[in-house]
Amino acid sequence: MTPTFKGARAALFAAASICTISIVAPAAADVTPECNSTLTGVNNTECGALSSAGPAGATAVGTGATADGVDAVAIGSDDAGAAPARATGNSTTAVGGEAEAVGPGASAFGWRADALAERATALGHLASATGVRATAVGEAASASGLTSVAVGNQSVASDEDAVAMGDLATASGFHSTAVGGEAVASGRGAQAFGWQAQATGALSLASGHQAVASGDTATAVGKSAVASGTTSVAVGSFAVASDEDAAAFGDKAQATGFHSTAVGGEAVASGRGAQAFGWQSQATGALSLASGHQAVASGDTATAVGKSAVASGTTSVAVGSFAVASDEDAAAFGDKAQATGFHSTAVGGEAVASGRGAQAFGWQSAATGGLSLAVGHQAVAAGANASAIGKNANAQFDGSTAVGFGATTTRANQVVLGGAGSSVTVGDIGASTAAQSGPVGVVTVDASGTLGQNNTIIPAIAAIQTLNTQQSAQISSLQAGQATLFDITRVQRREIRRANEGVAMALAMDTPMLPGETRFALSGGIGYYQDRTAGTAAFSARVGTNAAITGGVGFGFDSGEIGARGGFQVAW
Repeated sequence: MTPTFKGARAALFAAASICTISIVAPAAADVTPECNSTLTGVNNTECGALSSAGPAGATAVGTGATADGVDAVAIGSDDAGAAPARATGNSTTAVGGEAEAVGPGASAFGWRADALAERATALGHLASATGVRATAVGEAASASGLTSVAVGNQSVASDEDAVAMGDLATASGFHSTAVGGEAVASGRGAQAFGWQAQATGALSLASGHQAVASGDTATAVGKSAVASGTTSVAVGSFAVASDEDAAAFGDKAQATGFHSTAVGGEAVASGRGAQAFGWQSQATGALSLASGHQAVASGDTATAVGKSAVASGTTSVAVGSFAVASDEDAAAFGDKAQATGFHSTAVGGEAVASGRGAQAFGWQSAATGGLSLAVGHQAVAAGANASAIGKNANAQFDGSTAVGFGATTTRANQVVLGGAGSSVTVGDIGASTAAQSGPVGVVTVDASGTLGQNNTIIPAIAAIQTLNTQQSAQISSLQAGQATLFDITRVQRREIRRANEGVAMALAMDTPMLPGETRFALSGGIGYYQDRTAGTAAFSARVGTNAAITGGVGFGFDSGEIGARGGFQVAW
């Protein structure tokens, strides 16, 4: 018995004692004095016609009242005289018209109140406590289980340690508790709190207005929350957890799948092992996950994360606001990213991968062809097996590849490097050349920039190189002869210049005359010939009457050549 009910019982006993002390002789007493002690027993008191008290310390007050037990107290009469108050057993108390207390320490207070087991307590009109140490308080309250408690009008506690508190509350399970008007706890160890709350499963808990926990070890908390699955949990107004280990948290949240979880207002997790987090999020596929405002994961093992993200394909993944992954193994990451092709991947805001096995990476990138690849800001790969890499790269044709900013293909199976104004550079041409093996060819390019190969140019180049070697030898020989010729010519030119200076000297050389009887004469001159200039000086000397000698010297002004002459003259 709890301390609260022990206190209530003590107060009731005190009230009964006060009533006993203040009672005066009833108007319809028996023929004996109005209140008297019986001739048998000790300290017994009888007040009222046909009242009976015994064997010791007993008190019977009221017409036909019976106190049959040590310290028993019976107070009350029946208006028809058929069923007055009756206290049977030691320390029993029955107070009220037709009240009955049977069993040691039993207490009944109220019209037709019944306390029919050891230390049972019934308080209220038609209250009934039939279990050992049971307590029933309220109009027609019933506590029939061992140590059970029923508090409230027509409340019922019918199993061991059951507690029912509230108007029409019912606790019928072993160790169950029902608190609230019309609350019901029928499962073993069940707990129900709130108006019309129902905990019918073993060890279940229902807390809230009309909350229902019908599954074993289920928990329902909130207005009209329902937890019907084994070990299920529903928390929130109108929350529903209807399968084993299901958990629903939030207003109108629903977890209906095996081991499912729904968290958020109106969240729904209906797939086996599904998880939904966020307002109106939905995880309907088996083992699916939806996280975010109105996120939807409808495919088995699908994952949707973000505002209105949708993953409808099996094992698909959509991460980002309004992201969509709608086919098997599709993956979309980014705001409004869409992966709608089988095994497709879209990464980036508004990226689209719609082809089978297509891959798109970058803002507004699009891979629409089967097994296509688009990488870069607004890159587009529309052809099957096409690849577009770089900002605005565009590969529209099957098997084509566009690499670089603005690169665009114009036919199938084409590779385009760079767009207008771009150039192509090999990082280490030497290493690339060293890695070559076997015969090599020459790369050619046409006016449109298309590369090709020519295998006939290499042999022609080899022949030309052989001819060049021969010509080089001949040219070297010719150059040697030419050098010799140049040397000869240079010598000849020098000699010609000198000869020309000699001519100039000859033109300038003059032999002076010896007029009369003179003995010595001196003369000079300047000569010019073929761009050469020379100066001379000459003399004549008489050496006899009829003989003379002459001499002269010349100097070339251009090359510095020096010339001289000498002579004699004999006259007769």
